[in-house]
Amino acid sequence: TVDKGDEKWKGRVGLVPNVLKELALSSKDGVALVCGPFIMVKYTIPPLLDLGFSPERIFTSLEMRMKCGIGKCGRCNIGSKYVCKDGPVFTYKELQELPNEY
Repeated sequence: TVDKGDEKWKGRVGLVPNVLKELALSSKDGVALVCGPFIMVKYTIPPLLDLGFSPERIFTSLEMRMKCGIGKCGRCNIGSKYVCKDGPVFTYKELQELPNEY
């Protein structure tokens, strides 16, 4: 969620996907960087696609999958990728090509 800051906060408040819809962002020449809890990332990507962001221009981080950070423990392995070595930042297009384990 986007939470209210102090009493001076004048911005929007609410669930990130809803705030995105309200903002009606332009995808022209833009990229989307999404980080946070997995559940938020999962529900934020569809509105970005609806706004016209291509899967190649939506970036997210999967660092929550990492443990050792050097590719030895295998905890961060998703298909042929190791988050710690091949990421941790991936485009949504790259995520679509991975097994649905993330």
